[in-house]
Amino acid sequence: MTPWLSNLVRFCKHNDDAKRQRVTAILDKLITMTINEKQMYPSIQAKIWGSLGQITDLLDVVLDSFIKTSATGGLGSIKAEVMADTAVALASGNVKLVSSKVIGRMCKIIDKTCLSPTPTLEQHLMWDDIAILARYMLMLSFNNSLDVAAHLPYLFHVVTFLVATGPLSLRASTHGLVINIIHSLCTCSQLHFSEETKQVLRLSLTEFSLPKFYLLFGISKVKSAAVIAFRSSYRDRSFSPGSYERETFALTSLETVTEALLEIMEACMRDIPTCKWLDQWTELAQRFAFQYNPSLQPRALVVFGCISKRVSHGQIKQIIRILSKALESCLKGPDTYNSQVLIEATVIALTKLQPLLNKDSPLHKALFWVAVAVLQLDEVNLYSAGTALLEQNLHTLDSLRIFNDKSPEEVFMAIRNPLEWHCKQMDHFVGLNFNSNFNFALVGHLLKGYRHPSPAIVARTVRILHTLLTLVNKHRNCDKFEVNTQSVAYLAALLTVSEEVRSRCSLKHRKSLLLTDISMENVPMDTYPIHHGDPSYRTLKENQPWSSPKGSEGYLAASYPAVGQTSPRARKSMSLDMGQPSQANTKKLLGTRKSFDHLISDTKAPKRQEMESGITTPPKMRRVAETDYEMETQRISSSQQHPHLRKVSVSESNVLLDEEVLTDPKIQALLLTVLATLVKYTTDEFDQRILYEYLAEASVVFPKVFPVVHNLLDSKINTLLSSCQDPNLLNPIHGIVQSVVYHEESPPQYQTSYLQSFGFNGLWRFAGPFSKESTRRTWNCPPPLGTVIVDGLAMDPQAKCRSKEALAVSNVIALRRSYEAFCLSFVQQT
Repeated sequence: MTPWLSNLVRFCKHNDDAKRQRVTAILDKLITMTINEKQMYPSIQAKIWGSLGQITDLLDVVLDSFIKTSATGGLGSIKAEVMADTAVALASGNVKLVSSKVIGRMCKIIDKTCLSPTPTLEQHLMWDDIAILARYMLMLSFNNSLDVAAHLPYLFHVVTFLVATGPLSLRASTHGLVINIIHSLCTCSQLHFSEETKQVLRLSLTEFSLPKFYLLFGISKVKSAAVIAFRSSYRDRSFSPGSYERETFALTSLETVTEALLEIMEACMRDIPTCKWLDQWTELAQRFAFQYNPSLQPRALVVFGCISKRVSHGQIKQIIRILSKALESCLKGPDTYNSQVLIEATVIALTKLQPLLNKDSPLHKALFWVAVAVLQLDEVNLYSAGTALLEQNLHTLDSLRIFNDKSPEEVFMAIRNPLEWHCKQMDHFVGLNFNSNFNFALVGHLLKGYRHPSPAIVARTVRILHTLLTLVNKHRNCDKFEVNTQSVAYLAALLTVSEEVRSRCSLKHRKSLLLTDISMENVPMDTYPIHHGDPSYRTLKENQPWSSPKGSEGYLAASYPAVGQTSPRARKSMSLDMGQPSQANTKKLLGTRKSFDHLISDTKAPKRQEMESGITTPPKMRRVAETDYEMETQRISSSQQHPHLRKVSVSESNVLLDEEVLTDPKIQALLLTVLATLVKYTTDEFDQRILYEYLAEASVVFPKVFPVVHNLLDSKINTLLSSCQDPNLLNPIHGIVQSVVYHEESPPQYQTSYLQSFGFNGLWRFAGPFSKESTRRTWNCPPPLGTVIVDGLAMDPQAKCRSKEALAVSNVIALRRSYEAFCLSFVQQT
């Protein structure tokens, strides 16, 4: 039979359909014989299919028959697996030709998915062909039957589109394909790599076999990818699209896989001077990145951002337009998930591409506001992408020396002017006004990062805050930790996460218990060590931390209540036990208490034995050592001798809550709100001790403004006083209550509504945790207008709740419409 097979091509060269159908019928019979005749299987593979593989003009017809037979059986069936194995025999006679035909056919089918796009690739009519060809490629990848030297860009292109896609066995097949490609690069005789490149390939081979990459490929729950990829039974559930448990695929996973593949390609290209692999891969990704296809466009955008080595101003603007279209589809269509993924993909692409922009491009500064707007959308995945863009934006601008002469506020507010109308609307919906105070508005957006479920995003938020703290003081030529009206927002936000901030920004009127290695037991609640101007007194107190209550009582009575007094009215007598007011004054003030009256009652205060009996072993203090103090003093004196050196602030004189530095009531109110917001949402006991120490100080230093945060503190303080047994936590809380009660008789000049007067009514609310309910509302359409009207007319409680939810949804919709308009205006203005 073998000698006659070459004659089949004669019937395929003409346009006679009848003859072509006869050839197809003969091939179908040969395929049936291959499947059924198990004893003759090796001979059929070698004699028949090996010979047919050498006939160039017949290959397309053969592959058509193979794919049709595989599709009738279904992915994972005996027919499909035999055909995939037969493809290897087909390639044995002509590896270059067969591999190019299979890979080319795969790329053409993927291209055709753009003609009739679907939400996911698995839902497309051509999905079966794609999955079958992926199995063919896996089989051909053994013994380098894919000719990786000629097809590496196309192979990586296909891998990035198929990673973590399809049933379990197909995902394992994609992982196996990557492993075999790396193997082929290591053993290919056509390519000659240096030892360094071979070492990179071997390390990559090991890396892709780690559980981390199993997770990225969506096969984290399997012990061996090879076993899953080659299960032989067609009844195996791992091949069935509807029977497997789909693992969530994040675009950040694709980002990691793409960067790993890029490292392999770049290592190989160093030994091939005229190699154009990367240009070919970039061209393939770019074509899909700017073409509508919900299942593939987000992936292509991420890949394009990761592998591009240059980018134009027009391409960035085109990505912004895609972002705008994605927001529009969120508002109009039911498929909000894919729109959200597309938004995330555009932000990742912008993050990767910004460093490649021309240094004179106006887009550098403008992208800051794109990042802020993404944070305002208040969604977990988008917040992660937004913080990454913000961090990259700050580093890029800093590398361009933008902040050497101007503060971030001056730089970013100047570029915002053309977009002011849209930005004001977004600020209004979020409740954070950049025009009123740029730094606290930015901190308000970043505080939400502390509530992100991913520790990596929390760490990134801390890095951004540290970066901003450096940048706001860069043009002032002063120390990073110096307290001023611009840096105080970032210092307050970093209090709980940075020991250096706590040590460099001290308390003025209280010696902090929060910097302690605390054995928390038996610490007195009635002592508030006082900052004293006499250095000898400070040294004495630090050397004698066991001083009795009587020894410190004089300083407490004379200094602590007096600090922060703004009117020359007569002092009231204060009882020092437990930091509470005297009984007479307590009864007098109970009638005027509004929000803290329930905290004064003796029945509410926790009963502690030996509360008045004296002081037991105190904690060891983790404060700046005397030697460190002397070293910093020397550094300051040297900086005075050398003005070009940056000044260094000393913790003893650098006070976070300084009424002489922070004279603006707005800044005072915002600072207190940041501290109270952190307290409200934290559950960590150590963080609470830190924040309550500073809040106790603030209640004394800023007594007129402190009522602004009463509502934020009231509930949590009441809970702690009822249940907490930690004296180091209760000590500053009692100090807060004492100060609030003391200043109760004087009418407060600033109430909770004060923040709303300058556009910061959303500071504490936006900084809260991400909730599933809010995420659901964000990406779903609002309820019908008729329902809202009916519920508004009905006065029952349930209707009111629905009305509030509808209002919240309408605000979110309005925010996203403003963001869409902002993106369009952004493209026009830049």
